[in-house]
Amino acid sequence: MKADDIKNRIEKLKVEKNQLDKRQRNLEALMNKKKKNEDTRRKIILGALILKELEKNKGLQNYVVGLLNTLGERDKVLFKELTSGQQAPKNP
Repeated sequence: MKADDIKNRIEKLKVEKNQLDKRQRNLEALMNKKKKNEDTRRKIILGALILKELEKNKGLQNYVVGLLNTLGERDKVLFKELTSGQQAPKNP
């Protein structure tokens, strides 16, 4: 095999490697997006279940209000409906 043939083969392999690297990055990004979407969906479903249960379970409601009171002001605003008029239980 001639030196030029070897150089051409090396260049071709470099191009293929770059294409495979790009494909790998794209697949990893897709997998990360899928994981993030699943995590978000899990949180939404769990949140919906808890919100429904809060309507009938006063003990859970008090517990959740206590947790919400530990949030920063920016996040507390999102839960104003749940925390207004509620007193969080005091820890002994």
